[in-house]
Amino acid sequence: MAILSLKPIDEAVNTQSFQVGLGFPDLGKPGALRVLTFVVPIDIVKGRKYFVSDGGDGGTMLELEASYYYPLTDNLAIAPAFYVIFNPNNFDRNPGIYVGNLRTQFNF
Repeated sequence: MAILSLKPIDEAVNTQSFQVGLGFPDLGKPGALRVLTFVVPIDIVKGRKYFVSDGGDGGTMLELEASYYYPLTDNLAIAPAFYVIFNPNNFDRNPGIYVGNLRTQFNF
């Protein structure tokens, strides 16, 4: 975990962020990879009043991600992913954001 300290107008701003993940290699097929990740992209610990938007309303943005890399051939793979973002922009009152995608990867 890293803490970044800034000194705007002789006051301190402290933020922190971290990410924790688990990977499950060869799940379902050799070369496949399942990943589960939990992220706090930025949490304002001190100095919220120095941000233009007040750095949110006290909420902490959280993100959960589940993805799966599945090779179909030596040159083609699919990688579906699903993300959930809670308290977007550090506002408790913001509704969660749900994102799903399906990526295709071509290797040459």
